[in-house]
Amino acid sequence: MSNLPLFQKQEGKSSYGSANGTTADEETGPLLLVATTSSARTIGDVEVAETILALFLHSDRRHELNRHPKTNPNRPPEKRFKRHRNYYVWQLNQFRHWWKTSRLLVRLSGGYEYCLNPVNWIAMGSYAVQKRKQGKRAVRSMKAIGRGGVSRDFLTNVKLGTRSIRLILAIARGYEARRDHRLVEVGMAEAFAFMGNRSFRWFARHFVDESTKQVFLPFSAIYIAPYLDQNSRPVIVTLGFLRAILSFAVSFLGSRFGRQLTYSTYNVTHNRWKAVQGIEQFHPNAGAFQDTVLDQELLEFGHQVAEAIGHGAVPEETRSKLLSIGFLVVGSGQGGYACYRRLEPDRSVAIFLHLTPYGPSILGEMPRYVVLERKKIERGTQHSDVTIMDAAVEPEESIYGYTYSGAFFKNQEWAALRLRYDDTLTAYKTACNRLKTSWSLRGKNAINTPPSSLMTLKDFIRSGHTPMKARKDKHRWKELAKQVKKMSALVAKYQKQGKAPKRVILYLEGLDCTAKSSTGGLICSALEDCGYVVRTAQHNRPPTPEQRQKPWMDRGRFEYPEDVYKEEERVPEYTALVWDRGPAGDFVYGNFSELNEKDRMKKYDEFRQYDAKCREEGVLLFKLLFVADKDSIAATLGKRLAHKHIVKDLHTWLDANSVEHFREGLEAIERHIDPTDFVAFNKYERNLHVFTEFARNTDKMGPIGPWTVVNTCKRHPARLRLLQTFERELKKFANRDYEDVPIHPMKIMISGKDDPVHPVSIRAMIQIILLFWVIWFYADITWKVDIMRIMEE
Repeated sequence: MSNLPLFQKQEGKSSYGSANGTTADEETGPLLLVATTSSARTIGDVEVAETILALFLHSDRRHELNRHPKTNPNRPPEKRFKRHRNYYVWQLNQFRHWWKTSRLLVRLSGGYEYCLNPVNWIAMGSYAVQKRKQGKRAVRSMKAIGRGGVSRDFLTNVKLGTRSIRLILAIARGYEARRDHRLVEVGMAEAFAFMGNRSFRWFARHFVDESTKQVFLPFSAIYIAPYLDQNSRPVIVTLGFLRAILSFAVSFLGSRFGRQLTYSTYNVTHNRWKAVQGIEQFHPNAGAFQDTVLDQELLEFGHQVAEAIGHGAVPEETRSKLLSIGFLVVGSGQGGYACYRRLEPDRSVAIFLHLTPYGPSILGEMPRYVVLERKKIERGTQHSDVTIMDAAVEPEESIYGYTYSGAFFKNQEWAALRLRYDDTLTAYKTACNRLKTSWSLRGKNAINTPPSSLMTLKDFIRSGHTPMKARKDKHRWKELAKQVKKMSALVAKYQKQGKAPKRVILYLEGLDCTAKSSTGGLICSALEDCGYVVRTAQHNRPPTPEQRQKPWMDRGRFEYPEDVYKEEERVPEYTALVWDRGPAGDFVYGNFSELNEKDRMKKYDEFRQYDAKCREEGVLLFKLLFVADKDSIAATLGKRLAHKHIVKDLHTWLDANSVEHFREGLEAIERHIDPTDFVAFNKYERNLHVFTEFARNTDKMGPIGPWTVVNTCKRHPARLRLLQTFERELKKFANRDYEDVPIHPMKIMISGKDDPVHPVSIRAMIQIILLFWVIWFYADITWKVDIMRIMEE
């Protein structure tokens, strides 16, 4: 047969080739274009044609079997932890906020009507509050104003509807959070938010009541009433309206208290990552969220498919690479859809791959929406009959995701990348619109020129943020600058005392796209302010043949700070060297992780000896392991892709005036992201566990300093805590306050198998007690339930 597609469209009719040459009209033609290229013909043209005939041309089964799985996502991917995914749930929450504010207005208007009543108004002006009975009447009048006066009955009757809306919202939020495997957590958070709301409102009302009775009315009787013809009426009216407003205001605080206390308790009890912590408390599998558990076999196929697709610009190349891993194209459809099949060696299971372009493109590269299904082939069934076109066969397992540049993203990971990419471009466009306007000329750091480096690009994009976000960023940078200044002062103090380390090695290690350089740069800034000369050594490449002939931790590769200077140069008194990756990188990106236990133990011992030698020679080796969850890494990838997109626009910007000497930093921005970042994203779990294993086996051995794990999922608290941690390590080094224990061999600890099991911490116990207190307080004020008596019984 020819190499033309098996299905062809000819002048208003559709025909397909088969064993008997049967043709079909366009009305009953197949919905998929089944290709018979040189690679597809291996499954047999006759079998494919018979499958189409069985599925689509038999009128009695056409509607039954034409139930294709969705090859496009049901909804756009959404960012993790989003509170309201459904539009109607969001609208209901907006209505709840409006209704809550309206209730306050009704309460205030009712109190105002109460004051307009001549009887009430005259009575409040006649109370001698220093007398016991009249003081009680004044308190009742104040409560009547706070309760809404004539509107009190209405507010009491609508309470059922208000709480029903709150209950519906809580159920909806918990139900939507099930996609993040957080149904129980969010459900409990909403329950405690409701109880906290109720408890804080009760406390606010009783606080006003008691303070009025014990403080304000006696104060008014002595210092205000004798000098006014109204007696204490202004105080009664003011406190009445304060009672209504204060309970409304603290209700938000109560909801936040209950919700955040629940989330914090979950974080503590599950040993989730802190901003900065020691490696001995670090759990690789206890990240910031409970990730979606997918079928491991299909997930591995997803990674292989993503790597095979790559940029996906050439379809023939894509099909060839997919064929090399066993996926054979069996069909294609409208919009670029393609279907592939892979038969397992035992030929009892078939894995189907659906690829659909998912726009818009990013930097000229089109993402793909991927569906992988595993279907079981029953005995006696032809292989051609069990294809994706037979949608009645339910898959045993299936996974969904997106591929881009060789990486496989789950739905929420792709949402993090896409949203960060779009937000960065939006901020850049806004900054361009504000350029050289009165908006951009405000403040000391006015931006009047296009960016020409990574730092100026970040500042330029920051100028396009909303005013609220700009103020938040400014406040954060002020906090960091204050902490950097404080650390500089400490280093200068030790320099005067002769205790400061004259050589510092800042070892930055960890996963890709975790802000190692920018976060470590804060420590470098503090050192530079004190006269340190800071240099950077890149160790992100495998050793050269000459270096392989020498010991692994030879100073020819992992050098000291003074080694970066030439012999004729004068070595500065205070030097600092930044290791951008180091020995642990050889385990993750080299072949050291594949060594046997004896050889790995030898490598660990070499690093420990090197670390101990640094302490003996007065070199401060500060080891940092940077980690982040996959959502944060995906968001960073989206930001860097946006930067690369912006650089193209900046080249066009500068080309308009033929400017050449402002482009030195643009190439560095483009190099800030490369295909290896996406390859590393596919190997996230493996890389994280290898890094953790290396750090645990080289941590706190004798005079060696500890590893510090920096979680950059939230970068601002991580940077603040890191600067504080460096201060503590500096103080220990200056005062020689570290354990001087001889180095001894140790057993290799494998991450995942030897993860430490920690008991419940004191903080967790306190927070659990607080949660029980909220339950008890709510039960007591609502139903007058004596929980202590019930527990005793």
